[in-house]
Amino acid sequence: MKFWYLPNPTLAARLLIPLSWLAGLVARRRIRQRHRGNYGVPILVVGNLTVGGTGKSPAIQALVTHLQNRGLRCGIVSRGYGGSSDHYPLAVTPTVSAAQCGDEPKALAQQLGCPVVVDPDRDRAVRYLIGQHRLDVVISDDGLQHYRMGRDLELIMVDGVRGLGNARLLPAGPLREPVGRLKTVQWRVAKGQQPVGLKVDGVLTLNPQWPVNAQGQPLPAGSLIRACAGIGYPKSFYQQLVEQGFQLQSTHSPGDHRPVPPGWLSDPGLPLVLTEKDAIKLPSPWPAHCYVVRLRPELPASLLDAIESALRSTQPWQP
Repeated sequence: MKFWYLPNPTLAARLLIPLSWLAGLVARRRIRQRHRGNYGVPILVVGNLTVGGTGKSPAIQALVTHLQNRGLRCGIVSRGYGGSSDHYPLAVTPTVSAAQCGDEPKALAQQLGCPVVVDPDRDRAVRYLIGQHRLDVVISDDGLQHYRMGRDLELIMVDGVRGLGNARLLPAGPLREPVGRLKTVQWRVAKGQQPVGLKVDGVLTLNPQWPVNAQGQPLPAGSLIRACAGIGYPKSFYQQLVEQGFQLQSTHSPGDHRPVPPGWLSDPGLPLVLTEKDAIKLPSPWPAHCYVVRLRPELPASLLDAIESALRSTQPWQP
């Protein structure tokens, strides 16, 4: 909804405000259900207040990499959005496809080498995960509003460019919960840059790498390309490619978690540049004209140390 991110309220936003009041009542009632889990290990939820991509998965990648380097055994749970399985909980193994578990859980499992479990019921996912593995930390990819799952710590991601939009609740604005929810979490992190008018505890830097094909060969600098991004905020990916010096002939945004259309994959006329989230759904090996931009996400060292310290000092309830 473009009007969500306009500086002044539009007529559409005003007409939808009564529905936002109702959404607020439901959200506040659900927030009161928040609780610490009875899991025996600390649970950290990395979520967002707004609809759309805010960099949760890259933030988790940076965080888990840091924690693993410090000797902590990490596991991840996710709803598995975009995937469909005939059974849950579903452990993400090399034989499980992105179509079954979702693109982001599959990518996290490959990138981090830690156990990942998907289940629409995240409480069940956590219990299954810690029943199968000896872990020091469980991180939930999204699930801020999934209050059936207990949690010890919470981190909210915010898009550094779009911020909170008009700061109204759905459907008049992009918020899933009231703005006041920001005050109840331990950390607030912005993707890409410091958002205007919003205090955060750190900024996630994505550090896009040079596009490479399935053989690891780099895309020639300044190439004329097509780009496709099935992510929450595709405009940021296209802008990134322009900043890297590529010439965009055309772009296609199928929607968050949606696959690249077959027609784009079968047309080798120009190099097709994709996000890693899109590439995880491609057949292996990728078509020769496809190039993928991987990210090297970074969080401030002081923030990583603070999160690590909080996780180590958390005294979870014993089962």
